[in-house]
Amino acid sequence: MKRTFFMTMTLLAVLCGQTSTPMASFTNISQAINGFVESLYPKGSHYFWVINDTTTESQHEMVVDINTTLHGEANKAEDQHRFLVLLVNGEFFGAQKIPLNAEVKCKPEHEV
Repeated sequence: MKRTFFMTMTLLAVLCGQTSTPMASFTNISQAINGFVESLYPKGSHYFWVINDTTTESQHEMVVDINTTLHGEANKAEDQHRFLVLLVNGEFFGAQKIPLNAEVKCKPEHEV
């Protein structure tokens, strides 16, 4: 009985440890975004960021539309920013600043 339980738990642990998709976990994605936002503001600043939308370009690429705000400065437009952030394999690859009120229609690329 103990041996069967041990073997079952070992098999379950091995199976759960394998990922079937190469996309990074939510934790890695949020850490990548937070690292980028942290680089925007002075060290020790308090800030927050909000995801507006995401688009998956492929299994490895994701575009994330985010708003960032320096804490305590919510009414000052100069301390609010909006970016399209490119994540590749769950890691920050690049960002583009866009206007706060821009209409963004991110869609996967299609060959013509």
